[in-house]
Amino acid sequence: MNNFIKEIKSLSILILAILFLKETVVELYIVPTGSMEKNILRGDMLIGSRYIYGMKVPQKIWVPFTAISIPTFLPDYRFPAFKDVERGDVVVFEYPRDNVYKYVKRCIGLPGDTVRINNRNVFVNDEEYLLPDGGQFLSENPASENYIDENIFMNLGNKDNLKELIIPKRGDTYKINEDMNWELIIPILLFEGNKVELVFNDQKLTFTNEDPYDLYRRTGNRAVFDNFVPQPNASQINPWMSLMKKEYLKYLKVNDLSIDDIDTYTLKQNYYWMMGDNRDNSEDSRFWGFVPESHILGQPVITWFSIDLESYLPRLSRIGNVPN
Repeated sequence: MNNFIKEIKSLSILILAILFLKETVVELYIVPTGSMEKNILRGDMLIGSRYIYGMKVPQKIWVPFTAISIPTFLPDYRFPAFKDVERGDVVVFEYPRDNVYKYVKRCIGLPGDTVRINNRNVFVNDEEYLLPDGGQFLSENPASENYIDENIFMNLGNKDNLKELIIPKRGDTYKINEDMNWELIIPILLFEGNKVELVFNDQKLTFTNEDPYDLYRRTGNRAVFDNFVPQPNASQINPWMSLMKKEYLKYLKVNDLSIDDIDTYTLKQNYYWMMGDNRDNSEDSRFWGFVPESHILGQPVITWFSIDLESYLPRLSRIGNVPN
């Protein structure tokens, strides 16, 4: 019996060690969507480096292929990077609106860059950023520049035409008042660990960057909506929800301080703009905004296997492919 217990302990330590390495050094990813086609295909199985942009001390260890995590109680720290994120890098990161998901996109904009899209043409710092080799559009014609897609970040246009924006960078300072662009500033405050609430009368709503629709997409549990406005007894709200209005900003509190008592906020980290190569079939920064530095995980290194998710036949020719 004692030998059996020792074996179980040894096996448990080995499993935890493997999971720890998975969270810090190397990880395997299965690509579920075609947002990076034709460079990375749906069904590609990638080996990803978790240390290239600076290894993160994991706050949680995720059980593979589940949403189950084990807290590590380790300090929040990122080791020095081997390289910085560069424009054009293919990057693995935590999805900003549900960090259980790992996304793979191409970095288009760096901290401090300006980005705009005119008739499908992407401009970074007023220079055209050409569609990468292998990138594609599925529709023949672009959307009209007069069409405003409500799903687009800050209502800046549509996937083919986006008004110019500036990517936030460490050290930028924003005014905190009733005239601020809350759809821009509140998500950033949350990414940087601040508590942001609406407090009026005896009701309190806490802002979160977790989107209930994404939580439902992952869990299939409609009960996730119960915590969000406009449900009765809701306790949470997203900054981008249509129910959020400018006149409510006077009730806003940041870390228990009224915004009347706060003048400015200075950013603690950098942010990035990510887009898929398959421009007509990619939910990316055009829809949900910036990726904070804290969410950057690493880079896909090589395809170790690939399977066609329609026929379930292996694509042996993809083995060894290095993402472009």
